[in-house]
Amino acid sequence: LQKENPQGRWGQFLTNDQSDLRWEKVIMAGSSHGSTTAARFSMHQSVDRVVMFCGPRDNTETWQGGRSATPPHRFFGFTHVLDKGWQEDHYCRSWQLLKLNQCGDVVNVEKSSPPYENTRRLITDCDLKGNVRQAHSGVVPKQSAFKNAEGVFRHEAVWKYLFLHPVDKIGEAVGQDADCEMTP
Repeated sequence: LQKENPQGRWGQFLTNDQSDLRWEKVIMAGSSHGSTTAARFSMHQSVDRVVMFCGPRDNTETWQGGRSATPPHRFFGFTHVLDKGWQEDHYCRSWQLLKLNQCGDVVNVEKSSPPYENTRRLITDCDLKGNVRQAHSGVVPKQSAFKNAEGVFRHEAVWKYLFLHPVDKIGEAVGQDADCEMTP
């Protein structure tokens, strides 16, 4: 990438001898099963942060509760409350196993504003206008993401928070969510 696109300054992500990545500068992000992959990878390799949209999906697995190379305060999750994975406690269970409750409560971005109590667990209940299928993908930064009445991306501030919020600013730890079923 550095050779093909030097203006992208890709060299900053390589060690001085260019033999490896500077993992402390890498952000792993994914949606749905991609968020599972990002989280799982980051448990084995310490990274700058992990951004999980509508996931992780491995709700019947316990790997999220294991030892992690990337600490919990570097994991961020965002989903819609009508996403089937949220409604069936997949995500809340995964987020708790990843110990994200140590970094704040679940915060609805429609009822809060940045820095969202410095939490790592964000949800939205924005109006889907009858399109419940959009609940799973509408939180992801892409063309089909939720837009406001003016056609502007509704969650742009959330995306900035997920990718740019200082990881050392952490919300107040809370106990496990009483309404989240922890046994699959």
